Formats: sequence, structure tokens, C-alpha cells
Amino acid sequence: MPQESVTERDESQDVRDIEMLRLRVEEARQEAQSAKQYAQQAQSLARQSQSQARQVQHQAQTAQNEANQASQQAQQARQQAVQAQNQAQQAQGDADRAQSQAQQAQGEAAQSNQRAQAAQDQADQASQLAQQSEDQATRSQDRSGQFEMQISALRQQRHTQVR
Repeated sequence: MPQESVTERDESQDVRDIEMLRLRVEEARQEAQSAKQYAQQAQSLARQSQSQARQVQHQAQTAQNEANQASQQAQQARQQAVQAQNQAQQAQGDADRAQSQAQQAQGEAAQSNQRAQAAQDQADQASQLAQQSEDQATRSQDRSGQFEMQISALRQQRHTQVR
């Protein structure tokens, strides 16, 4: 009889142990199920994060491309500004040369005017000298005529006296 009691107790203990194990297995299964759900959620979040990261990377690449384009446009604008400045300096140089040539031409024209005035003055002086010479020649002819008349009168007197 006491052996049966021990056996019953052993069986009862075994049933409790099995029940405990079954509960633990059930808990482990639920934990595994929860872990699996967490893993799936984590995987889904990871995929979303990857997708967002790709979008951000794409946006960053687009922004980088736009920045490169803006930099190129700024470089082109700088080059055009330098070219415009060079052309303006060239035009200024051309204008300075043209002004210098105009001033030189004005100087040469003034010298030509001075030479022409001097030539005109010389021509006037020559004309005055010619007039003076002509006047002198006329006076000389008049005196010469007077001398001839005096000589003729003297001859006539002498001729009259000789008779």
C-alpha cells in the first residue's frame, strides 16, 4: 500500500511537471511568436528605412547635381564678366588711341594753318615790296623824264646862246 501511494505521488508530480513544461513550452511558443512578429516589424521598418534612405540619397544626388549646375553657371557668368571687362578695356584703349590721333591731327592742322598764314604774310610782304618797287620805278621814271627835260632845256639854251 505505501508503494502505491509513492507511485501515485510520483505520477501526480510527473503530471504537474508535464503541465509545467507544457506551460513553459506554450510561453516559449508565444515568446517565439512575439519575437517573430517583432522581427517582421523590424524587417518592415528596415525596408522602410532603406526606402527612405534611397529617397534621401536620390534627393541629395539631385541637390548635388543642381549645386554643380549652379556652380557651372556661376563660373560661366564670371567668365562672361571677365570677357566683357576685357572688351570694355579694349574699347577704352581704342577710344584713347582715336582721341590721341584726333589731337595729333588737330595739332598738324594748326601747324598747317600757321604755315599757310606765314605764307600769306610772306605773299603780302612780297606784294607790298613789289608795289614799293613799282612806285620807286615810277618816281625814277618821273625824275628821269625831268632830267631829260632839263637837259633838253639846257641844250636849247646853249644852242640859242651859241648863235
